[in-house]
Amino acid sequence: MKRSLVIIITCFISLQFSYAQNFGDFPVIEKTKLLNDLEILYQGLDKFHSGMYWYTTNYSVDSAFQKIRSEITKDLNVLEFHKLIAPLVALSREGHTKIYRPETVIEKLNTDIKLLPLILTFLGNELFVVKNGSGFQDFALEGKQIESINGETPIAIVKNIGSLFATDGFVETSKYSDLSGFNFSVYYFYYYGLVDQFEIKFKENTEPIIIKSLTTKNIIQNQKDRLKKLAIVEKEDLLEYKVLENSIAYLGINDFHNQNIEEHSKEKNLKSFLERSFKSIKENNIQTLIVDVSKNGGGSEGNEGLLYSYFGEDYQKYKKVKAKTQNAILDNGVDKPITLKTFGFFERTFTYKKMEDGSLERKQWLGPGLRAFKKEPKNKFTGKVYVIISPKTYSGASEFSNMMYTKDLATFVGQETGGGYLGNTSGYSQKVVLPNSKIKVAIPALQFIMNVEPKLPFGRGVIPHYKVIPTFEQYISGENASVEYILKQLENDL
Repeated sequence: MKRSLVIIITCFISLQFSYAQNFGDFPVIEKTKLLNDLEILYQGLDKFHSGMYWYTTNYSVDSAFQKIRSEITKDLNVLEFHKLIAPLVALSREGHTKIYRPETVIEKLNTDIKLLPLILTFLGNELFVVKNGSGFQDFALEGKQIESINGETPIAIVKNIGSLFATDGFVETSKYSDLSGFNFSVYYFYYYGLVDQFEIKFKENTEPIIIKSLTTKNIIQNQKDRLKKLAIVEKEDLLEYKVLENSIAYLGINDFHNQNIEEHSKEKNLKSFLERSFKSIKENNIQTLIVDVSKNGGGSEGNEGLLYSYFGEDYQKYKKVKAKTQNAILDNGVDKPITLKTFGFFERTFTYKKMEDGSLERKQWLGPGLRAFKKEPKNKFTGKVYVIISPKTYSGASEFSNMMYTKDLATFVGQETGGGYLGNTSGYSQKVVLPNSKIKVAIPALQFIMNVEPKLPFGRGVIPHYKVIPTFEQYISGENASVEYILKQLENDL
C-alpha cells in the first residue's frame, strides 16, 4: 500500500510539473478534442508507418499512448499538448518521422516569444557558443564552453529536449547534432517553456553569468551588431574534387539531392561530376582517396549506389523495400476521417507486389530496384579509401556508408552516422494534420531494409574506426579535422 501511494504521488508531482510551465498566450483546446487528436496520431503511426515497430515494440508504443491518455486530464494549449505527444512520435526512432508546430506557434516564435539569445554548437557532447545575440558585453562569449544552464549540464538538457524529436534507432550523436545552431534555444523553449533569464556556467569562469531571454528580433539585431567581429567562412560547393598531395585526392559529396545539385552546384550533375573526377583520379595515379559525406543528409534515391559503384561490386543492397499498406483510414469517430495513400497507379501496379499481409514489396527488376547500382562505371578505384562521416551523414549518405562498411571497402573517420546501419523508413511521407490542435506529423511509408552483415550494435549507425571531433577553432575556421587526421596518419605510416 505504501509503495502504491509513493507511485501515485510521484506521478501526480510529475504531471503537475509538466502542466506548470508557461508556453505563452495560446488558446486552450478542450480535453476531449485533444484525446481525439491523440487517437488520430496513434492510428497514423500504427497503420501507415512501415517501420514503427522496428526498434520499439507494439506493447511499448501502446503503453506510452495509454499513459498520455491518462495524463490529459484537463484542457491544454497547443504547446502543452505538443510536449506530451512529441515523445510518442519519437518512439518511431526514425528521423524522417517529423512533428511540426502550427503556423500560429511559428509566428509567435518570430515575434513575441523570448528565447535563449545564443547560437550554439555541439562538438561531440560539449556545448560551445558560436554567436552571441544577448545584451551581455562584459567579455566575449564566442568560443566559450558551457558547463551548465540553470543548473543542468548540456548532456542532461539534451536528454530532456531530445525527447521531442525522432532520430534513427539508438544513435545518440544525432540528438546533439540536431540541437546545434538556434535549434537549441527553440527546443529549450518547447520543453521548458518561457524562461526570463538563464544562469550559465562557462568552463573558464568560476562564477556563472546571467543572460536575459530576448525576442528573435532583438537576438538578430545583436548578432548583426557583432557580425564584423566574426570570421566568415566561405561556403563549400555541394560537390568537390581536388588532388591534395602524395597521390592523395579528396572527394566531397555534400548532397545527394539532384535538384539541389542542379540549382546550387557549379557541377550541376552528380553522374558527370563523378565520371570526370574518377577519370582525373586515374590519370593522376591517385593511391588514396578521401570521400567526405559528413555534411550529406541524403537526397535522390539511387545516388548512393552511383557513388558506391566506383568502389564495390554490384549486389542486392536491400533485403526488401516495403510499404505497410497502400491505404490507411484514420478515424476517431468524431472528426472527418483522414485517408493516407502510398503509391500512384503505375508504381502500385508494376513496381510493387502485394503480399499476403496486405503490405507491398518492391520488385527486383523495375525502377530503382533492390540492387546496389544499374551500370558498372569506368575508372573504378582500387586504392586505399577513407570515408569521413558524422551525425549529419543521413538517409542516402548513410546508405552509401552502410554499403562501404559492410563490404569492408573503406576506413571510416569522424563520428557515428546519423542514419541507421540497418536502413531507414523514409519514402512517400504523408503529412497528417491533427484536426483540433493543427499539429502536423510527417509519417513515412517506405521502409528500406539494408542487406548488411551484423557488424554493429542493433540500432546504431556506422561507427568510425577513428573517432575525430573538431576543436572549436577548427569548427569556426572551417578546417576539416578529419582530413587533417587522415593526412597526419598517412604521414606517420610512411
